Amino acid sequence: MKMMIIKEPSLLREGMLNVLRESFGEEKIVVYGSDDLPDFSKMECKSDLIIIDCDTDIDILSSITYFRNQNKKIIVWTSSLDNHILMDLFKLDLDGYFYNGMEKEELLSSIMSVFNGKQFVHPSLSTILLGDYVRINKKIANKPVGILSNREWEVLELLTKGCKNEQIGTFLFISEKTVKGHVSNIMKKMDVPDRTNVVLTALRNKWVVI
Repeated sequence: MKMMIIKEPSLLREGMLNVLRESFGEEKIVVYGSDDLPDFSKMECKSDLIIIDCDTDIDILSSITYFRNQNKKIIVWTSSLDNHILMDLFKLDLDGYFYNGMEKEELLSSIMSVFNGKQFVHPSLSTILLGDYVRINKKIANKPVGILSNREWEVLELLTKGCKNEQIGTFLFISEKTVKGHVSNIMKKMDVPDRTNVVLTALRNKWVVI
């Protein structure tokens, strides 16, 4: 796997590069800032995965369009929950949405998850992104048959309402341990890494509405 990082020079960028190069090999990581970003339309892009910082001084939407046309996996990275472009980026249904402060293991596992075909949305972004989905999508549920059990659908619907395991257990008259088991099964059946992506996947596919 070859990666390209588009991020302005900073101590954070250097730390991130050290982690990635240590794990994936220095020769597999290339990095650019806005001042040295080449014209990819005139050259072959050999990277499989592109990570673009939302604070980079480039035309982010045009860059994303170009890399998508090249069938590259794309992750956007934001350091602010108030970034004005975040909503538009989320509507593009990219491969990953990262947020500052990710620990080493979380960063590496998330990148591998994206590379293996899964979408990753950092939990810190969930409130904003879920709110946007509720606003822009029609509230008509289209629940598929055969994916989850009836009890798992009940748990999923409560997850989309922001309920914690204890609250779900109280509402459904089951133990918190049983709830954890249901949540784990839902994640496996939906092939997603965490609760946030369970909810986002369900809303994106209009399996449930809130």
